[in-house]
Amino acid sequence: MANQDVTRIASNIGALNSLWALTTVNKKLGVAQSRLATGKRINSAADDPAGLTIATKLNSRSQGLQVALSNIGDAKNLLAVAEAGVGRITDILVQMKNKASQAASDTMGSSERAAIKEQLTAYVGQIDDIVAQTAWNGNKLISGDYLTTALSFQTGADAADVTNVNGLANLASTTGADNLALATKTTAATSTIATNVSGMLSSVNTSATINANLSQLGTGTYTVRVTVNSATGTDDKVELLDASGNVLNIGQTIADGSGTVAKSVMADLDAGGTVNFGNGMTATFGNLTATGPATATVSYAATGTYDVLSQGATGSVLGTAASYRELMTTLEGKLDTVNSVMAKIGAFTGRLEFKEDQVSAAQINVEASYNRIMNANMAEEQVNSSKFQILQQTAIAMLAQANQAPASLLTLFQ
Repeated sequence: MANQDVTRIASNIGALNSLWALTTVNKKLGVAQSRLATGKRINSAADDPAGLTIATKLNSRSQGLQVALSNIGDAKNLLAVAEAGVGRITDILVQMKNKASQAASDTMGSSERAAIKEQLTAYVGQIDDIVAQTAWNGNKLISGDYLTTALSFQTGADAADVTNVNGLANLASTTGADNLALATKTTAATSTIATNVSGMLSSVNTSATINANLSQLGTGTYTVRVTVNSATGTDDKVELLDASGNVLNIGQTIADGSGTVAKSVMADLDAGGTVNFGNGMTATFGNLTATGPATATVSYAATGTYDVLSQGATGSVLGTAASYRELMTTLEGKLDTVNSVMAKIGAFTGRLEFKEDQVSAAQINVEASYNRIMNANMAEEQVNSSKFQILQQTAIAMLAQANQAPASLLTLFQ
């Protein structure tokens, strides 16, 4: 700082010194007030270029770790959905084994065992429903899609920080490859003649034509009844009855089963013919010359019908105690398969929990580093602000005094 010479007034060095000090104090006061207002130590690149560069990278990493934490939470929720599905399948398999154990005892008769088989059939269908519904954003989790292909979760701030989950086996009862093979499932409807009075029917089969007013015939036993009124003319009455003897609606157009529906159709079957019932089944009749009603019993299996055998999808027909004991052994093996998938899900979930702890600690530490570089020490800045406000006032006072100093030279001219 230049020395003041009061005898040389043209430049007023003292006032200039005071003005420079005031300007400097004003700048520092402005910086302190900006930091107090924003909470940031660095408000522009000029404040600390190197610090700003480092802080920007740290902030980017901190935000990336926060997103990774969110991804880990979503991944755990996804696995929780898979775990719930596998858990329900485990419960069903336990119930199936219990039912098979009941049927394996000779305290059960044939009708009781048949009822148990109906329950087993319903159970395997429910397993397929669970597999189809255990999904996350359209991705089926336990259908075998992720047995070898991995589910990838971004669990870190860097592109390489990925956690993969695979080994989720196909737990469907019948569909797809490498499934549990708990039952067979028809891919197309089938129908067979059970009883045929006087050879009334020559054949029955399934038809692709379904009347718009009807739905596909359900799996069960049905009776085809024809009342022949005369040897000529379209006066033969055709009906279809369910197992309880209820007359069902059928399509009125004999050839293709279309049109409106009714409880019966009229046809000329004296020399035989074919009737499409409009519900997926057609019947071809023999030469009907007798008068009065004639009947035939038909067993119909709709598309998607399940059948459980002694080894699940293979083996003998369930009916004897021995066949149900064989099924018990089969179900024990299937339970081991399902439990192994549950163990994998639990292991992956535990791994993600450790990863979550690690990423959470890393995010806190990175945020702390960013905070020390980028954010202002509010207590320190408040002290600086008070100090610079005082210096501002003293600098103004000194500037005023410095401007009055040259006036003392006027006494020399008196």
